[in-house]
Amino acid sequence: MPVVRLALAQMNAVVGDLTANLATIARLRTQAQGVGADLVVTPELALTGYPPEDLLLKEGFVEAADAALDVLVAESAGPPILVGTVLAEGSRGVRLAASGDGRDQAGDDGRRAHVANALAVVDAGEVVATAIKRHLPNYDVFDERRYFHPGVGPHTLINVAGVPVGLLICEDVWLPAGPARALADQGARLLVVANASPFARGRREERRAMLEARARETGCAIAYVNLVGGQDELVFDGQSMVVDATGEIVARAAAFDEALVVVDLEIPEASGGVPVGRPVTHPSGVTHNVVTTPPDEVEEIYRALVTGTRDYLIKNGFRRAILGLSGGVDSSLVATIAVDAVGARAVRGVAMPSRYSSSHSLDDAAELARRLDIELSEIPIEAAHATLRAMLEPVLGDEPVGLTDENLQSRIRGVLLMALSNATGAIVLTTGNKSEMATGYSTLYGDSAGGFAVIKDVPKTLVYELCHYRNAAAILVGDEPPIPVSVLEKPPSAELRPGQRDDQSLPPYDELDPLLELYVERDATAMEMIELGHDPDLVQRIVRLVDGSEYKRRQMPPGVRISSKAFGRDRRMPITNGFGRRR
Repeated sequence: MPVVRLALAQMNAVVGDLTANLATIARLRTQAQGVGADLVVTPELALTGYPPEDLLLKEGFVEAADAALDVLVAESAGPPILVGTVLAEGSRGVRLAASGDGRDQAGDDGRRAHVANALAVVDAGEVVATAIKRHLPNYDVFDERRYFHPGVGPHTLINVAGVPVGLLICEDVWLPAGPARALADQGARLLVVANASPFARGRREERRAMLEARARETGCAIAYVNLVGGQDELVFDGQSMVVDATGEIVARAAAFDEALVVVDLEIPEASGGVPVGRPVTHPSGVTHNVVTTPPDEVEEIYRALVTGTRDYLIKNGFRRAILGLSGGVDSSLVATIAVDAVGARAVRGVAMPSRYSSSHSLDDAAELARRLDIELSEIPIEAAHATLRAMLEPVLGDEPVGLTDENLQSRIRGVLLMALSNATGAIVLTTGNKSEMATGYSTLYGDSAGGFAVIKDVPKTLVYELCHYRNAAAILVGDEPPIPVSVLEKPPSAELRPGQRDDQSLPPYDELDPLLELYVERDATAMEMIELGHDPDLVQRIVRLVDGSEYKRRQMPPGVRISSKAFGRDRRMPITNGFGRRR
């Protein structure tokens, strides 16, 4: 039986940077040539980056992507390569359905060309075939029907070293009795799938189970190549994998790292498909079919946060980051992630004590900064706080000032951090977690002020798990744990009034977070949560807090998505909403 050597180009693409993406693809193709690959496979929309969103509606973008593809085509050296890109209807033989699953593209006035999410098969100086995505996801973070039209006609089959290879794009492999089965019926013995599958908690196992089911259904080995890296809120974890026809994993790439994954597959020879490539010698001594052990769940989430933070800063041109260091657990975790993402020299902490700040919190912030080896500045806010209170007193009269006074402190800190950002060009990292975002336990234009919300999608209980993981990882390699134990042992507090604790305003986090997961991520109703045995008064209180805080969340900065439903791209509730009040 022939052996097909695949090279899976698990790459980090930059949306819209066609030149950089082209260079990455060319570099990985050259590496693939050096190991004697028969075929190189890039991820979904590798040339444009994913998701390109409304760039697809900009004049000249699709044409620029096509011109970039021509540059790769002109470079005839190297093995055949499957390039994820966008193609206009009518170009390179592309045929599309009349509309994108029932609706036209945004802004389609009849003059704009319909566009495909495609794979271009580049071989020996020409595009010899194309494969078009058939099923366009329009749920969770996906909005592909806004931009793309599905392919029609026969599915694309190529022949590599005597093996018929079927080409698929992401969603097309997820459907039972779908395009994967159709390709197997056409004679495919191997399926290759280009993907831009964002990270979410538990997603790796979902992919593995799906690939096993699809392999057993079709009797084909399946090679699944995924993007890696951060793009705005999304993080792509890579973890490309190959399963044999029984669904057993025969190769798996590392998580969150760019890599060229070399896989040798012994597959029965058969006829059929557009022939690509020429016979090549597979050099001996090449490392192939490596099955990397995946990280456990908490490590995987931590690495997703680091990757998303690093790429947001680097891809958007920020060289430095600053954040408020209170000595609390949230800011300690964010500072640690930032250092792991961009290095200690690029991170600056700012302690901004008020009359209510405890000495142990200041000590904890200083100790964290020492362990992380980051610069720590101190700017007391008492003078500004007293001045603003005095300015407000004649206006407020007999109005209660308790919450007003607390929020003044938070807003003063936000103003100072943004002033430092203006002066230095550093981006402000906010430190609010998902539990606070969900319930509105944050101050607009205060602790919410900043450019990137690192733990926006991390519930408070998970914050502690991540801190313990990071400390344990440091001990494992003989380093000092970055987060002081005292930070993890003291009760959470914003320290905006004497003796304040979070559980005076919110339920204990071990009670709150499971309810938030049910209501926000699983879309459970209040009645369903009560039927599960949760306290009715507590459920109604949490529902009111979440629903009433939507206007705040709309004004929060973007942050790394690590759950199946994050605030922002996933959960799009109307701010003006009378439904809950009528029940």
